[in-house]
Amino acid sequence: MSAPPLEAVRCNLCGEDDFSVLHHSPWPGGEREPADFAASTDRFDRYGRVVRCRRCALAYTNPRPRAAQVLQGYEKTVDPDYAEEDSSRSINGHLSLSTIKRFVKEGALLDVGCSTGYFLNAARLDFDVQGLEPSHWAAAYAKERLRLDVREGALAADSFPQETFEVVTMIDVIEHFADPAGALRDARGLLKPGGLLYLVTPDIASFSARILRGKWWGLRPAHLYYFSVETMSKMLGGAGFDVVLVKSYGRIFSYRYWLSRLASYPWLMRAPVAGAVRLLGMEDKFLYLNTRDSMEVCARKR
Repeated sequence: MSAPPLEAVRCNLCGEDDFSVLHHSPWPGGEREPADFAASTDRFDRYGRVVRCRRCALAYTNPRPRAAQVLQGYEKTVDPDYAEEDSSRSINGHLSLSTIKRFVKEGALLDVGCSTGYFLNAARLDFDVQGLEPSHWAAAYAKERLRLDVREGALAADSFPQETFEVVTMIDVIEHFADPAGALRDARGLLKPGGLLYLVTPDIASFSARILRGKWWGLRPAHLYYFSVETMSKMLGGAGFDVVLVKSYGRIFSYRYWLSRLASYPWLMRAPVAGAVRLLGMEDKFLYLNTRDSMEVCARKR
Protein backbone atom coordinates (compact mmCIF):
# COMPACT_ATOMS: atom_id res chain seq x y z
CA MET A 1 0.00 0.00 0.00
CA SER A 2 1.39 3.40 -0.96
CA ALA A 3 2.03 5.95 1.74
CA PRO A 4 -0.62 8.70 2.14
CA PRO A 5 0.58 12.11 0.94
CA LEU A 6 2.28 14.36 3.48
CA GLU A 7 1.90 18.12 3.64
CA ALA A 8 4.53 20.76 4.38
CA VAL A 9 3.44 23.31 6.99
CA ARG A 10 4.61 26.66 8.28
CA CYS A 11 5.35 27.40 11.91
CA ASN A 12 2.10 27.52 13.89
CA LEU A 13 3.47 30.18 16.24
CA CYS A 14 5.04 32.82 13.98
CA GLY A 15 3.99 31.71 10.49
CA GLU A 16 7.52 31.50 9.09
CA ASP A 17 8.79 28.73 6.82
CA ASP A 18 12.42 28.78 7.93
CA PHE A 19 13.61 25.85 10.02
CA SER A 20 16.45 23.53 10.89
CA VAL A 21 16.10 19.76 11.32
CA LEU A 22 16.29 18.50 14.91
CA HIS A 23 15.53 14.78 14.55
CA HIS A 24 14.55 12.41 11.77
CA SER A 25 13.08 8.92 12.14
CA PRO A 26 11.31 8.16 8.85
CA TRP A 27 7.84 6.68 8.75
CA PRO A 28 7.57 3.33 6.93
CA GLY A 29 5.57 3.16 3.73
CA GLY A 30 1.83 2.55 3.83
CA GLU A 31 -0.91 3.63 6.21
CA ARG A 32 -0.18 4.74 9.75
CA GLU A 33 -0.78 1.92 12.24
CA PRO A 34 -3.45 2.12 14.99
CA ALA A 35 -0.71 1.82 17.64
CA ASP A 36 0.66 5.16 16.46
CA PHE A 37 -2.39 6.89 17.95
CA ALA A 38 -2.76 4.86 21.15
CA ALA A 39 -2.00 6.66 24.42
CA SER A 40 -0.59 3.46 25.91
CA THR A 41 1.89 2.89 23.07
CA ASP A 42 5.53 2.20 23.87
CA ARG A 43 6.51 3.10 20.31
CA PHE A 44 8.74 6.15 20.41
CA ASP A 45 10.28 5.98 16.97
CA ARG A 46 9.11 6.43 13.35
CA TYR A 47 7.99 9.96 14.18
CA GLY A 48 9.05 11.56 10.91
CA ARG A 49 11.12 14.74 10.63
CA VAL A 50 11.05 17.12 13.58
CA VAL A 51 12.18 20.67 12.81
CA ARG A 52 12.71 23.85 14.81
CA CYS A 53 11.64 27.28 13.60
CA ARG A 54 14.67 29.55 13.26
CA ARG A 55 12.60 32.62 14.19
CA CYS A 56 10.63 31.56 17.29
CA ALA A 57 12.11 28.10 18.18
CA LEU A 58 8.82 26.16 18.01
CA ALA A 59 9.50 22.50 17.18
CA TYR A 60 7.08 20.58 14.98
CA THR A 61 6.70 17.65 12.58
CA ASN A 62 7.24 18.76 8.99
CA PRO A 63 6.13 17.37 6.60
CA ARG A 64 3.26 15.57 8.27
CA PRO A 65 0.02 13.70 7.53
CA ARG A 66 -2.94 15.88 6.66
CA ALA A 67 -5.16 16.97 9.55
CA ALA A 68 -8.14 14.91 8.37
CA GLN A 69 -6.01 11.77 8.25
CA VAL A 70 -4.71 12.38 11.79
CA LEU A 71 -8.23 12.94 13.15
CA GLN A 72 -9.44 9.77 11.45
CA GLY A 73 -6.65 7.87 13.18
CA TYR A 74 -7.84 9.06 16.58
CA GLU A 75 -11.47 8.32 15.79
CA LYS A 76 -10.59 4.70 15.03
CA THR A 77 -8.26 4.20 18.01
CA VAL A 78 -9.04 1.24 20.27
CA ASP A 79 -6.66 1.06 23.23
CA PRO A 80 -7.71 -1.52 25.86
CA ASP A 81 -4.21 -1.46 27.41
CA TYR A 82 -4.94 2.10 28.56
CA ALA A 83 -7.46 0.83 31.10
CA GLU A 84 -4.97 -1.60 32.64
CA GLU A 85 -3.47 1.33 34.59
CA ASP A 86 -6.88 2.58 35.75
CA SER A 87 -5.85 3.01 39.39
CA SER A 88 -2.75 5.05 38.61
CA ARG A 89 -4.55 7.12 35.95
CA SER A 90 -7.21 7.96 38.52
CA ILE A 91 -4.53 9.08 40.99
CA ASN A 92 -2.92 11.20 38.28
CA GLY A 93 -6.30 12.80 37.71
CA HIS A 94 -6.39 13.87 41.34
CA LEU A 95 -2.85 15.29 41.03
CA SER A 96 -4.00 17.52 38.18
CA LEU A 97 -7.14 18.42 40.06
CA SER A 98 -5.15 19.58 43.08
CA THR A 99 -3.29 22.07 40.87
CA ILE A 100 -6.48 23.34 39.23
CA LYS A 101 -8.18 23.89 42.59
CA ARG A 102 -5.45 26.32 43.58
CA PHE A 103 -7.14 28.70 41.13
CA VAL A 104 -10.74 27.48 40.67
CA LYS A 105 -12.68 25.52 43.29
CA GLU A 106 -15.91 24.72 41.44
CA GLY A 107 -17.99 25.35 38.33
CA ALA A 108 -18.29 23.91 34.83
CA LEU A 109 -15.22 22.04 33.53
CA LEU A 110 -14.51 20.71 30.04
CA ASP A 111 -11.78 18.14 29.44
CA VAL A 112 -10.65 18.22 25.80
CA GLY A 113 -9.31 14.86 24.65
CA CYS A 114 -10.68 13.21 27.78
CA SER A 115 -9.94 9.64 26.60
CA THR A 116 -11.70 7.10 28.88
CA GLY A 117 -12.57 9.76 31.45
CA TYR A 118 -10.39 9.01 34.48
CA PHE A 119 -9.60 12.68 35.07
CA LEU A 120 -13.26 13.67 34.68
CA ASN A 121 -14.24 10.96 37.12
CA ALA A 122 -11.90 12.52 39.70
CA ALA A 123 -13.06 16.07 38.95
CA ARG A 124 -16.81 15.34 39.12
CA LEU A 125 -16.76 15.58 42.93
CA ASP A 126 -16.00 19.30 42.71
CA PHE A 127 -17.03 20.35 39.19
CA ASP A 128 -19.88 19.98 36.72
CA VAL A 129 -17.88 18.01 34.15
CA GLN A 130 -18.11 17.38 30.42
CA GLY A 131 -15.68 15.74 28.05
CA LEU A 132 -14.78 15.88 24.37
CA GLU A 133 -13.06 12.89 22.78
CA PRO A 134 -12.54 11.87 19.11
CA SER A 135 -12.00 8.13 19.76
CA HIS A 136 -15.29 6.25 19.42
CA TRP A 137 -13.97 3.52 21.71
CA ALA A 138 -12.71 5.84 24.47
CA ALA A 139 -15.85 8.01 24.43
CA ALA A 140 -18.05 4.93 24.72
CA TYR A 141 -15.94 3.65 27.64
CA ALA A 142 -16.33 6.96 29.49
CA LYS A 143 -20.07 7.10 28.88
CA GLU A 144 -20.93 3.46 29.54
CA ARG A 145 -18.43 2.46 32.25
CA LEU A 146 -18.09 5.73 34.15
CA ARG A 147 -21.45 7.32 33.27
CA LEU A 148 -19.82 10.56 32.17
CA ASP A 149 -21.15 13.27 29.86
CA VAL A 150 -18.75 12.89 26.94
CA ARG A 151 -19.25 14.02 23.35
CA GLU A 152 -17.49 12.43 20.42
CA GLY A 153 -15.53 14.81 18.26
CA ALA A 154 -12.68 17.30 18.01
CA LEU A 155 -12.49 20.74 19.56
CA ALA A 156 -14.01 23.56 17.52
CA ALA A 157 -15.22 27.07 18.25
CA ASP A 158 -18.84 25.87 18.18
CA SER A 159 -18.33 22.65 20.18
CA PHE A 160 -20.24 24.29 23.06
CA PRO A 161 -21.85 27.69 23.61
CA GLN A 162 -19.36 30.49 24.13
CA GLU A 163 -18.29 31.37 27.69
CA THR A 164 -19.72 28.16 29.18
CA PHE A 165 -16.88 26.91 31.37
CA GLU A 166 -14.86 28.04 34.35
CA VAL A 167 -12.12 25.54 33.44
CA VAL A 168 -10.93 23.91 30.20
CA THR A 169 -8.29 21.18 30.45
CA MET A 170 -5.99 19.65 27.85
CA ILE A 171 -3.90 16.90 29.44
CA ASP A 172 -1.33 15.48 27.00
CA VAL A 173 -3.45 16.81 24.14
CA ILE A 174 -2.13 20.10 22.71
CA GLU A 175 0.84 18.38 21.05
CA HIS A 176 -1.57 16.30 18.94
CA PHE A 177 -3.45 19.21 17.35
CA ALA A 178 -2.81 20.12 13.73
CA ASP A 179 -3.43 23.77 14.71
CA PRO A 180 -2.58 24.22 18.40
CA ALA A 181 -2.78 28.01 18.24
CA GLY A 182 -6.29 27.73 16.82
CA ALA A 183 -7.24 25.17 19.48
CA LEU A 184 -6.14 27.57 22.21
CA ARG A 185 -8.26 30.34 20.70
CA ASP A 186 -11.23 27.97 20.53
CA ALA A 187 -10.70 27.02 24.18
CA ARG A 188 -10.53 30.69 25.15
CA GLY A 189 -13.91 31.29 23.51
CA LEU A 190 -15.46 28.51 25.59
CA LEU A 191 -14.14 29.96 28.86
CA LYS A 192 -15.97 32.51 30.94
CA PRO A 193 -14.14 35.81 31.61
CA GLY A 194 -11.15 35.05 33.83
CA GLY A 195 -11.58 31.31 33.25
CA LEU A 196 -8.69 28.88 33.64
CA LEU A 197 -6.96 26.79 30.99
CA TYR A 198 -4.99 23.84 32.36
CA LEU A 199 -2.67 21.82 30.16
CA VAL A 200 0.08 19.23 30.35
CA THR A 201 2.53 18.61 27.52
CA PRO A 202 6.07 17.24 27.01
CA ASP A 203 8.92 19.76 27.32
CA ILE A 204 11.37 19.46 24.42
CA ALA A 205 13.77 21.90 26.10
CA SER A 206 14.11 19.68 29.18
CA PHE A 207 17.42 18.15 30.19
CA SER A 208 16.38 14.58 29.31
CA ALA A 209 15.06 15.62 25.89
CA ARG A 210 18.38 17.32 25.12
CA ILE A 211 20.45 14.40 26.39
CA LEU A 212 18.41 11.59 24.79
CA ARG A 213 17.91 13.53 21.55
CA GLY A 214 16.22 11.28 18.95
CA LYS A 215 15.54 8.57 21.56
CA TRP A 216 13.50 10.80 23.87
CA TRP A 217 10.10 9.33 24.80
CA GLY A 218 8.29 12.54 23.80
CA LEU A 219 9.10 11.99 20.14
CA ARG A 220 6.11 9.97 18.95
CA PRO A 221 4.40 9.30 15.62
CA ALA A 222 1.21 10.99 16.83
CA HIS A 223 2.86 14.17 18.13
CA LEU A 224 2.76 17.09 15.72
CA TYR A 225 4.17 19.84 17.97
CA TYR A 226 6.85 19.92 20.66
CA PHE A 227 6.81 22.83 23.11
CA SER A 228 9.27 24.42 25.47
CA VAL A 229 8.13 26.63 28.33
CA GLU A 230 9.08 29.62 26.20
CA THR A 231 7.16 28.62 23.05
CA MET A 232 4.14 27.44 25.06
CA SER A 233 4.02 30.76 26.92
CA LYS A 234 4.27 32.70 23.65
CA MET A 235 1.47 30.71 22.05
CA LEU A 236 -0.78 31.14 25.08
CA GLY A 237 -0.11 34.88 25.13
CA GLY A 238 -0.96 35.15 21.44
CA ALA A 239 -4.23 33.28 22.05
CA GLY A 240 -5.33 35.71 24.78
CA PHE A 241 -4.11 34.04 27.97
CA ASP A 242 -1.92 35.12 30.87
CA VAL A 243 0.23 32.30 32.25
CA VAL A 244 -0.15 32.03 36.04
CA LEU A 245 1.71 28.77 36.72
CA VAL A 246 4.36 26.64 35.02
CA LYS A 247 6.02 23.69 36.70
CA SER A 248 7.30 20.22 35.90
CA TYR A 249 4.71 17.46 35.99
CA GLY A 250 5.20 14.05 37.59
CA ARG A 251 3.03 10.96 37.36
CA ILE A 252 2.21 7.79 39.31
CA PHE A 253 2.28 4.46 37.46
CA SER A 254 3.11 0.86 38.22
CA TYR A 255 6.71 -0.27 37.83
CA ARG A 256 5.50 -2.47 34.96
CA TYR A 257 4.27 0.62 33.12
CA TRP A 258 7.48 2.56 33.72
CA LEU A 259 9.51 -0.37 32.41
CA SER A 260 7.44 -0.38 29.23
CA ARG A 261 8.39 3.28 28.71
CA LEU A 262 12.05 2.23 28.60
CA ALA A 263 11.49 -0.15 25.68
CA SER A 264 13.11 2.11 23.08
CA TYR A 265 15.97 3.26 25.32
CA PRO A 266 19.47 1.74 25.11
CA TRP A 267 19.77 -1.78 26.54
CA LEU A 268 22.45 -0.74 29.03
CA MET A 269 20.03 1.80 30.48
CA ARG A 270 16.93 -0.38 30.79
CA ALA A 271 18.31 -3.87 31.54
CA PRO A 272 19.60 -3.24 35.10
CA VAL A 273 16.39 -1.46 36.11
CA ALA A 274 14.14 -4.15 34.62
CA GLY A 275 16.17 -6.90 36.26
CA ALA A 276 16.00 -5.29 39.70
CA VAL A 277 12.25 -4.67 39.52
CA ARG A 278 11.51 -8.25 38.48
CA LEU A 279 13.87 -9.73 41.03
CA LEU A 280 12.12 -7.83 43.82
CA GLY A 281 8.63 -8.61 42.47
CA MET A 282 7.70 -4.93 42.25
CA GLU A 283 5.93 -4.88 38.87
CA ASP A 284 2.53 -4.08 40.40
CA LYS A 285 3.80 -1.54 42.94
CA PHE A 286 3.26 2.16 42.29
CA LEU A 287 5.99 4.74 41.79
CA TYR A 288 5.65 8.52 41.56
CA LEU A 289 8.25 9.79 39.12
CA ASN A 290 8.94 13.32 37.93
CA THR A 291 11.45 13.16 35.10
CA ARG A 292 11.11 16.93 34.66
CA ASP A 293 10.43 16.65 30.95
CA SER A 294 6.69 17.38 31.04
CA MET A 295 5.26 20.78 31.90
CA GLU A 296 2.07 21.62 33.77
CA VAL A 297 0.64 25.02 32.81
CA CYS A 298 -2.23 27.13 34.13
CA ALA A 299 -3.32 30.24 32.23
CA ARG A 300 -6.12 32.76 32.75
CA LYS A 301 -8.33 34.11 30.00
CA ARG A 302 -7.74 37.84 29.57
